Amino acid sequence: MQIIADAAVNAAPSYNETEIRFHILDPLIRHLGYPDTDDVYLNLEEKLDYPYVHVGRRSKKDLPLGFPDYRAGIKGARGSFIVEAKAGSISITSKEVEQAHSYAAHAQVGANYFVLCNGSVLQVFETLSGADAVPLIDVPINEINQRIHQIENILSPHNLAKNCHISHDLGLKLADGLGSSVGIRSGRYLLADYAYRIVAGGQDCTEMARQSVPQLAETDRQLELMKTAFELKVSGGVAERGENGRISAHVQFEGATVHNHEAMAILGITEASFATADQFISTDPASPTIFESLKDFSVSRGTMMPELFGGSSEMEGDVVGDMFIKAAMVLSGNRILGEYISLSNHHLTIPGFPPILYEMDFSGTFELTLDC
Repeated sequence: MQIIADAAVNAAPSYNETEIRFHILDPLIRHLGYPDTDDVYLNLEEKLDYPYVHVGRRSKKDLPLGFPDYRAGIKGARGSFIVEAKAGSISITSKEVEQAHSYAAHAQVGANYFVLCNGSVLQVFETLSGADAVPLIDVPINEINQRIHQIENILSPHNLAKNCHISHDLGLKLADGLGSSVGIRSGRYLLADYAYRIVAGGQDCTEMARQSVPQLAETDRQLELMKTAFELKVSGGVAERGENGRISAHVQFEGATVHNHEAMAILGITEASFATADQFISTDPASPTIFESLKDFSVSRGTMMPELFGGSSEMEGDVVGDMFIKAAMVLSGNRILGEYISLSNHHLTIPGFPPILYEMDFSGTFELTLDC
């Protein structure tokens, strides 16, 4: 991409400071997007009362007054930088870096980055890294057109706003070591035990069904495999304190297999929201925080329901159900450890048969990794 003319690139080592600004920096600043919109600003030779940081009284030794050649940034938001031009014959030494840093760190400026450019090189520094830091990027002038993307990645309005976005958490913490919100990066939950019951006409028909319905034997086999051979996963989520001050969590689950996940998606149970009455998430294993979730689901007759290891079976009736999950958890470092129970009721309506209630209970342990 041709931003700086080849003639200017070749002549840059012989330019004075004004020519560096006109031939090199002016087209670069315009290309970056300053001041083409109402959302950004560009100030030239902005006079600063005192260029350096002072403790105590100021005196004549603080003079002369200083000013950066350019200051650009985002209006009404964090994100700004200053640019200092030097003649092509002036080397960029620690003295030049200290001077530019003092402008960027000045109380009137508070720039996130500062840039130095002479006839040989353009360097971008992060202000908070100090005057002794190495540059983030160090681009020879004869490579500036080929490496313009490196400068854009830091100083273009879009990237400047993104790189300099800072939010302050003013909410009540979730627990010691956490803010008022924390992401759930990943996790796993293990099945330790299960039980199910089949009730028809108010009578427990589980054992009778086991003897007469071959599919239940396959159900038992698959559930045993889930206990011993599968690690069920949590793909993400968030725990946060709401406007009412209560802590809630939203969690996304993965199935044991791709087909199992598809079945969970049809039921609408690939995610769940939890709430607790506790003010904080516990760090004491003897007194864990209790989170609870209640979720309704339904599946219509004729729906093809994926099976654990592939294939699918057609639903013979309509299913309406609910799932209650209770989790006891404790914060330990950047992890949440706990135990859970899951109780679900499936009300099955098949034409020509009395209503059937299918109850399923799961219990086990879980572990979540937090983004902190």
